[in-house]
Amino acid sequence: MRKIITLAFCCTLATLQFSCTSVLYVDKTQPAEVAVANEQWKVAVINRFNSSLLDIKKEKKLAVLEDGARHAFAGAIEGILQDETYDIVYTDTASYRATTYKEGLEREEVQAIDRQHPHHLLLSLEHFDAFLEQETVREQDNSKMAYFTLVTASTWALYDSTGNLLDMMVLTEKDLYNTRPVISGLLAVGPSLGNAGAMINDLAWYTGAGYWSRLSPKPVRFSRSYYSTKNLLPAAHKMAANDWSNAIALLEPLADGSHKKDAARAAYNLAVVYEAMGDIEQAKFWAREAIKRKEKLAALLLPELERY
Repeated sequence: MRKIITLAFCCTLATLQFSCTSVLYVDKTQPAEVAVANEQWKVAVINRFNSSLLDIKKEKKLAVLEDGARHAFAGAIEGILQDETYDIVYTDTASYRATTYKEGLEREEVQAIDRQHPHHLLLSLEHFDAFLEQETVREQDNSKMAYFTLVTASTWALYDSTGNLLDMMVLTEKDLYNTRPVISGLLAVGPSLGNAGAMINDLAWYTGAGYWSRLSPKPVRFSRSYYSTKNLLPAAHKMAANDWSNAIALLEPLADGSHKKDAARAAYNLAVVYEAMGDIEQAKFWAREAIKRKEKLAALLLPELERY
């Protein structure tokens, strides 16, 4: 796990004494949300959304949803094309439309597609939806205004060529669409979804383009507070220099020492050091040791460590 460590100091004045803490900023690469093997690079993409299965009578609304699904599909294609790791070997927007309300393909169906169009990964647009959310707000002049937010949601399924389901995810995009006054305490009459086609298409495209990023590692930054009080200051200097081994050598005797507060803080600092090093099991161990000593920051850190 690649990390870039920087250090900033901030000190707070406590009653009758100074208590100094430091903040460690860690830049790391977060693993992909969906793990695929390096040899899985051929991608087939199909659109299975079938608006005729929806219980909607208005043809204009159905047409808007169909068009939105096409834009979500196009966004997914663009997202894959932008990723040099993968090649699109097949796309289809008509042959595999859903015939029932059941989401997802059976293993045999995926294998049949693979026999006709060999691939490593199959991405399927299973469903698309668009709707309006309403929030009523009282303005400063005591009038009420209804705010309408347009939401698009696309459901994606990813399979390997043998039919194993690797991922199923609903991605949403939203934006403010319209505002209308509320008259005499009545609910405002909402805008027509059938007239929101252009905005639906824009939002839908991003739901598709955003899906493929789930297969890529992501750079993230997080911060960890840690102690640099008098007895812990030498170790804090080592941490500031990214000198983890010497920081550990200084902190471990303190963590095993008789001074309860220093021992608790040293154990917590060890948890921070080990997390920065990428040794999450040791980080959890020392966080638990610090919690046993009633160290409050450790109680906040441990749930974060459990997410790895």
